[in-house]
Amino acid sequence: MAYKIEIRPLAALEIIEAYDWYEVQRDGLGAEFLLELEIFYTSLQRNPGTYSYYEKPVRQGTLDRFPYTVVYEAFDHVIVIYSVFMYRQNPDKKRSS
Repeated sequence: MAYKIEIRPLAALEIIEAYDWYEVQRDGLGAEFLLELEIFYTSLQRNPGTYSYYEKPVRQGTLDRFPYTVVYEAFDHVIVIYSVFMYRQNPDKKRSS
């Protein structure tokens, strides 16, 4: 079963900010970040239980190429993305709902 991905507004803002920052660093790097995020989402849709718990029932997984953690929760047919967090930041900023 393929899960639908729902990105909460604050997570969407984090994604936009990361994209913009990477584009300033190098033209096209923001697009590479988004592609890496899509690969992560595809993995989640196949098996949302792959990644470890952050605080039950919320889980988190990291991107392979970029220093980001994705905080999410899986429901019956939906995976809710709460945060796309640069793990080099203060962990108190990580959103879990």
